[in-house]
Amino acid sequence: MNTPLLVASLAAGLAVATSAPAQTWSGSVEGGLYATDRTSTDTDIEGSPFAGAYIGGMAENHFGAYRFSIDGRVEYMSDQGKDDPYVTGPVHSGVLGLHFGREFGASYVGAYVATGIFDGYNSNSPMSGSMYGLEASHTITGDVNVFGQAGYMRAIGDANDNEYKGFVARLGMSAPLTDRLNAMVSLDGGRSDDCFVDCGNQPGRYIGLTIEADYALNDKYAVVGSISHMSVYDEDDDDTGTDTSLFLGVRMNFGATGSSKALTTPISGFRAAGWMEPLD
Repeated sequence: MNTPLLVASLAAGLAVATSAPAQTWSGSVEGGLYATDRTSTDTDIEGSPFAGAYIGGMAENHFGAYRFSIDGRVEYMSDQGKDDPYVTGPVHSGVLGLHFGREFGASYVGAYVATGIFDGYNSNSPMSGSMYGLEASHTITGDVNVFGQAGYMRAIGDANDNEYKGFVARLGMSAPLTDRLNAMVSLDGGRSDDCFVDCGNQPGRYIGLTIEADYALNDKYAVVGSISHMSVYDEDDDDTGTDTSLFLGVRMNFGATGSSKALTTPISGFRAAGWMEPLD
């Protein structure tokens, strides 16, 4: 699935949701800009920091105690015309996911399946991967929420050379700071046991931290900002790529209130998979 198709699929899903009765669906559409600073111990990164844009959204519906949602996000970084991921790091990342589960009082347990894009062997043509897993959340008190996701991701950039086949996980907490300001922190990580860069007991792993805040201008619009840092490791050669990104955008809410924005499809695994070729 390439970038235009992923964007079109996301837009189509959200269009169906927003056309449904407002009291049934809840969700949001978000877009903005970001800046990203890259480092690599394997190759020289040229031109960092880079600039890019992102678009995303989610829609959710409740059927009694059951919950269904669709969400997605696409990020595109300008490589300043270099056309070489070895000197820029990955350019494209994206996910499109479906979620289904059940609420048990203050808790939720469910599963998700997703497709994603990452830079494989040719940065001009992002490649597709897949992911599936389980997820859960629990409201501790008031609007303070803890959540977790764990699954398996498959992203093959080049068979028997650049392959991510392994687990992915995300843990986090969200809480209101004021009536208008909400904060969320999440920790991501994952590991591919072999073939991250070449095959033959050559694993790779990543770990990342994201801090996000959104400020409600009114019931419909919010300003959203986040900072994330991710380190990707080629364990065999002990090489590391890092990505520190600052995002700023606007979120438009629609439908009923109470959508669960914390348990959206994790994108960090596909961001990490885009580092397989630069670290090879």
